[in-house]
Amino acid sequence: MKFEPADGWPPLVMMNRMGRTSNELNEVNRLFVDFAPRARAPVLDIGSGYGIAALAAFDAGARVIANDVDLRHLEIIRAKAPHPIETIAARFPDDLDFPPASLGAIHAANILHFLTGEELLLAARKMHEWLRPGGKVFTITGTPYVRTLEAFIPTYKQRKRSGQPWPGEIANVREWSTHPTIDELPDFVHFLDDETVSIPFAAAGFIIEKVEMFERRNLPEYLAYEGRENVALVAAKPSTPQSFGSSLGST
Repeated sequence: MKFEPADGWPPLVMMNRMGRTSNELNEVNRLFVDFAPRARAPVLDIGSGYGIAALAAFDAGARVIANDVDLRHLEIIRAKAPHPIETIAARFPDDLDFPPASLGAIHAANILHFLTGEELLLAARKMHEWLRPGGKVFTITGTPYVRTLEAFIPTYKQRKRSGQPWPGEIANVREWSTHPTIDELPDFVHFLDDETVSIPFAAAGFIIEKVEMFERRNLPEYLAYEGRENVALVAAKPSTPQSFGSSLGST
């Protein structure tokens, strides 16, 4: 399906300066939206922002819980939803909790790269606990392979070679880029690749069905670098792993 935002859709920059969103579903959003109505349990959208994925899944018939740290974003989602939608204001992973095995799917788009390595390990453990057997996590995350961070890439590669467990952690991203959009981010960011994003999910007991660096649909030109600007991960809590096909970049 293609979710069409209504007139008056909010601006792309997040109100809490946690990056940008989009008014069009990307490849990973679509996988979540397609799966959500079949999950047979409520689905969680972590860091919903203005609700592009949460509202699309809601429109598709899923029982959606929209989470965001910013109440203003959740107010917009509630105003846009055609029927009452459940929202929770909390910071993930520390302040967000659900009963064990109570969720059918979890979507986390452009959220993981704001977490430290230790927070990622906690986040994956919590998601594994919350999901029912057969439930899935859908994530898309920023990698260091973007034009705005070109100066950081050699350092990232050197850190990986030296065996640092979380080579993409940056205490102050403004030390590595002067691009105007950097001011839309917090100081700390944590860029991931297909190997590092897999670590917490594998450690938590997930079956990783797909992990791939790719160039997402409608990637802004100022980010385009070499076709590895984002990393997608789809992981399942055993017991029924499934495949979602071949290359995300070709969907």
